Amino acid sequence: MAVTKPVYWMYESSGVLRPAVEAYLNDEPLTGAQIAALRAYCRQWIMSDVWDHPDVSEEGRGWLAELRSDVEGLTSRAAIASWLYRAAGAGLDPL
Repeated sequence: MAVTKPVYWMYESSGVLRPAVEAYLNDEPLTGAQIAALRAYCRQWIMSDVWDHPDVSEEGRGWLAELRSDVEGLTSRAAIASWLYRAAGAGLDPL
């Protein structure tokens, strides 16, 4: 069975995600569409089965399940920032 790897934002080709990520990184205001694009990006990143490694601890699996569950709540800059901080704290940095 092939592992689904997350697609890094710099390789996305629709032209929608890059401006959203750049606005976020430059601390510019985010539109609703940009927040939705960032949420979709974070969703595809965290839902990748590449993170479901058999050697991940119980704690790591719990943390991953929590991030996966929380991704749908990314409806503001603050929520995105908090989620990204948590993800990066465990070694997953989608940006």
